[in-house]
Amino acid sequence: MLIRNERAKAGPGSEWQVRSFPAHQGGVAALSWAPSTSPATMATGPAVGRAAAMAPCRLVTCGADKAVCVWQTDNKLLDWRKQFSLTAAGFSGHPRDVAWRPNVGLPSSLIAAGTEEGSVAVWVQDMDGRDWRLQSCWQVPGDVRRLSWSRTAGVVLGVSFGAGGSALYREGPCGKWEPIPLDA
Repeated sequence: MLIRNERAKAGPGSEWQVRSFPAHQGGVAALSWAPSTSPATMATGPAVGRAAAMAPCRLVTCGADKAVCVWQTDNKLLDWRKQFSLTAAGFSGHPRDVAWRPNVGLPSSLIAAGTEEGSVAVWVQDMDGRDWRLQSCWQVPGDVRRLSWSRTAGVVLGVSFGAGGSALYREGPCGKWEPIPLDA
């Protein structure tokens, strides 16, 4: 279950309203918010005037049910609905963390997830509303603890694993994620 708080009214003495929804059987292990800016931010042409200034509120979660799910809310932030369940061959174990790549004005979105069995997967959505597809899946030498995208355009994915291990990955040719050598 996820809980969302919102102010019922602005000003002193305002109250928070709690909104919750069932997300994963057994509980949520991690969540990551989608970028708040629209992918059309850097677009040009006549479609820009029709594009929303703000992207819809979306988030990705992983849970005890071994699922990785993408959620979206309505404009009033009242109801959350599951848009997609992300799966991949070779992505096994209980997911421990998820991370949504920052948006730099590109129409695509990337989500990374990591499991207790050392699986890391990256999914891509070429454009909002389209299906997600697996871009790459690989193993790290230990249980994945945390994932983090670089703040500048999300071109580097950091993965911490095991007892103090960590690695940085960047996207290589054909969408395969490759480790960045420490001496680079």
